[in-house]
This record gives sequence, structure tokens and C-alpha cells, in this order.
Amino acid sequence: MHRHSWKFGLGLAVSSFVIAGGAMAPAATAATGPVGGGTGSSPPGVSSVHPGSGNIHVGDGSVRIGDSICAGNCNGTVNGTKGGNGGICAGLCNGSANGGDGTDGAPGRDGGRGGNGGICVGVCSGSVNGGNGGRGGDAVGAGDGGNGGWGGNGGICLGVGCETSGQGGRGGDGGDG
Repeated sequence: MHRHSWKFGLGLAVSSFVIAGGAMAPAATAATGPVGGGTGSSPPGVSSVHPGSGNIHVGDGSVRIGDSICAGNCNGTVNGTKGGNGGICAGLCNGSANGGDGTDGAPGRDGGRGGNGGICVGVCSGSVNGGNGGRGGDAVGAGDGGNGGWGGNGGICLGVGCETSGQGGRGGDGGDG
């Protein structure tokens, strides 16, 4: 009986290789067992493991480690937020591992930098793009408005759909002044 697809195996291999010399290998190995019987707030058929400070979720055709790594059916996941960098995605990753947009600047202050795109291996359309820079804050009184934040750098894409992946983010607009 075939238990896992090639994408799932590829995802675990890439994830294990990328993470600090295999430090998570025991957890990834544990996650490859039968799925089901999870406890806590997970939906039926989903298992969760909580090693150290991270969470491993197994179910719905994927394995996720926190909000940073996903292998399997991972569309739209492991994206950065508020200027954070995108994570690592292997498998079905459309719209995944993008950097988060930078935050808008306070009045008279610069906008935040967009996060960098992460890594995608597999089906990647629209993935690992850098986040857009935040808008500069408007001037206070007669001063100048803040500068827009820099866009994040594009990430690394290997697979299908890389034409729309790994692009740098757009710089933010300057504030009115």
C-alpha cells in the first residue's frame, strides 16, 4: 500500500536538508507516521506535535512546522507578515512563502521594508515574491513626508510556475509633504 506521494517525500527531504543540518529530522520522521487521532483544537484527522518552541501539524495532505515550513499540499501558506520573510515550501505551493508587506510609516516617518521571499520547490505560481515596502507617513505640519520602504528581495523558486515567482517587491510610496 502506497502511503505518501513523491511530493510529500520531496517536501520532507528538502525541509530536513534546509533546517540547520537536520536538527529537525527526528520530528519530521515522527510526522510521517499514520495521520489521525490529534488532540486539542486540531480538526479530526490532524495530528499536532509540539517540540520545543515550534508546532508540527500533520493533516490535509501536508506537514507544517510552525508558520515557516510546509511540505505537501501547502497553497497560500508560510507567507511572511508585517515585513517578515517568507518561509520554505515544497510541493503544491501556489501563493506561498511570499515576503510580508512592510508597515506604513507613522506621520513623518519612513515606511517599513518588505520581507524577502523564501524558497519554493514544486508547483510555485505566485510564490516567493518579496513583499512591497510600506508607505511613508505624511508630513507633520510643514515638514517632509517619510520615505516609502524598500521592497523585499525575491526568493528562490525551483519547479513549475517560476515565471510569476521570486520577484522583488515594489517600493512603498513616499508620504505627502
